[in-house]
Amino acid sequence: MFLVSTRTAPLLLLALACGACAGLWDLTAAALHETLAILAVSAALLAAAAPPRRAPLLALAVAAGVLLAHLVSPPPPGAQLAPLERGLISAAVAAVPALAGAAAGAGAARLLARRGRA
Repeated sequence: MFLVSTRTAPLLLLALACGACAGLWDLTAAALHETLAILAVSAALLAAAAPPRRAPLLALAVAAGVLLAHLVSPPPPGAQLAPLERGLISAAVAAVPALAGAAAGAGAARLLARRGRA
């Protein structure tokens, strides 16, 4: 059975909000690198604050936030895909930097925890 702890639940909501902000940024920005940086940095910071085993879940919540942003926003001019298709593609692409950032954040938290014990 999958239960979310009271420590992880606020982080999941924050991850959805960060992903939604990145998704809205993606809809308005001309370049992609800013969006990828927002995704990676937000996932890294959230993963550093969470238990390490929750890092992949937080990264997927960030990607789900991107999907949410695409579903609730009006389509950009000239969009040929439906909002759901556009959102699913964007969320799949967003999962890559989010997972990389979450891995980096969880790794950094582990290193800092080890260093504090030494």
